[in-house]
Order: sequence, then structure tokens, then C-alpha cells
Amino acid sequence: MRYLAPTTVDETLDLLAEYGDDAKILAGGQSLLILIREGFVRPEALIGLSGVAEVRGLDINGGARIGATVTHAEVEHHPGIVRDWPLLAAAEAAVSTLQIRNRGTLCGNVAHAFPTADPPAALIACDARVQLASRSAGTRDVAAEDFFVSTMETTARSDELLTAVSVPPQPEGARSAYLKYAIRPLDFAIVGASARVLLAADGTISQARIGLNGAANRPLRATEAEAVLLGERPTPELFAAAGQAAARQSQPPDDIDGSADYKRRVIGVYTRRVLERALAPAPV
Repeated sequence: MRYLAPTTVDETLDLLAEYGDDAKILAGGQSLLILIREGFVRPEALIGLSGVAEVRGLDINGGARIGATVTHAEVEHHPGIVRDWPLLAAAEAAVSTLQIRNRGTLCGNVAHAFPTADPPAALIACDARVQLASRSAGTRDVAAEDFFVSTMETTARSDELLTAVSVPPQPEGARSAYLKYAIRPLDFAIVGASARVLLAADGTISQARIGLNGAANRPLRATEAEAVLLGERPTPELFAAAGQAAARQSQPPDDIDGSADYKRRVIGVYTRRVLERALAPAPV
């Protein structure tokens, strides 16, 4: 296995064009190195991004642009993220341990597309987009909800570099929350729910976005639950109905963490709870 150390995005794209499926991008390495150690992936070349200054920044100018080597901890604690995208900050704070958050990157987490990871569902709820670049096709961006295809599978091609994740300005007055159900806080979620909700002047719900992790073979946007909410006044009964809709839409796997039926029940409960938390009265 060769380690390659480009210093620019252009050099990185040249290497991806040359090696294709035989190369893997190394940013924080917290997911990739485990996969290599366990023999799940066997790349011919590792392309390290530590020397590529163009992908280091976290910039806020209306929206936020989070470069490929920005760590979970940097996102979690950035004052602008905490102020304007508290949902994303909360999901980042839920990632594993402090040591992992200090080394692992948001973009690496997105690229590996684990369906139970914390940040992707929050990015879906925040209406984020994934920015990709390649030598053959230039640049493109993909809505987060469309980027994830299946377990560890995305729409990115083998010659594409995930350069950044961008998050648009959140609607004024939007309320949000993230909740995670796991055996231990440092574990991947068995189920997680992210919600961003906006109330109209008359008190009804005018916008709703819900992202779920652990609900399918990919991070899932709970569109059926969103439809239940729109135009309605927040009530416990409404939140319960939205939870039931999210459970119906979900297709969780049977695995060591529980049966699909059990997980659907948990999804319903956590969707209800995350809506209750997002729309709870502000403390006085």
C-alpha cells in the first residue's frame, strides 16, 4: 500500500483519476483505518489530505461551508455553528468519544455512509449539500438526502473527492433537536432522530424536516412524518402521529441490536420525543 501526500485539490484529483477504485482518501482516518485493519477494504494507495490547505476551512458567510479535513470537534465547538446550526452541533457532540471527535472529520463520516452514524441525519434535517470534485466532470453538489444510497455506498464516483459539506442559512425562528438511542453514548446509534421545525405566525407548523439514522440501510428523510406535521398545531397527539408515520416509512434491519419491529417502535418513540424537544417552550 502506497501513501500519497498531495498538496492541492488538483493534485488530489489527478491521483484519484489515476488510481480510481484502488485508492482511498485519508482525512481523519477514524473510519477508514478500522476498515483497512479488519480487511473490509484493501486499497492500493492512501491519498492523505493533511497537506491540502484548500479543504481545511470552516467558513460561515450566510451559510456554512465545512471542508474535508475539519474535525467533528471543530464543528461541534465552532461559535457560528453552535449559534446558527445547533442541530448539527448536537449531532457532532453525540459522535463517539472525545478522542474520535478530535481526529475524525465530518466529511469522512459522510463519505463512509454508515446508516447509524450521527451527523448524516442531522445534515438531512438541515438541508445540507455535499460538494464533490473530479478531474473528468468538474464540480457538483448533491443534496444530503440524495447522497446516501445504501450501507457504505453513496452517489460519489471513485474519481470524485468530497471537498466540503455546505449548510444553508436556517429559517429564522427554526427550532431543532437531535436525540440518539444507543447502548452506550460512545456507540453508534441504534436509532437517532433529527428534527428542524418552523412555526407560522398562527402557530401552525409551516416547515418540517426530519432525518433518521438507524431507520434503513442509509440515513433517511422521514417525509411521511413531515407531511403529518405541516399545517397543524403542535400537540402531543400530532407528535405521536408523526412518530407512527416515521415508523411506517422506516425499513430497519434485523441485527444484533434488535429486530426490525423493535426498531420501528423505537423510531416512532424517538421521532415523537425529538419533536417534543424541538418545540418545547423556551426556558424563562
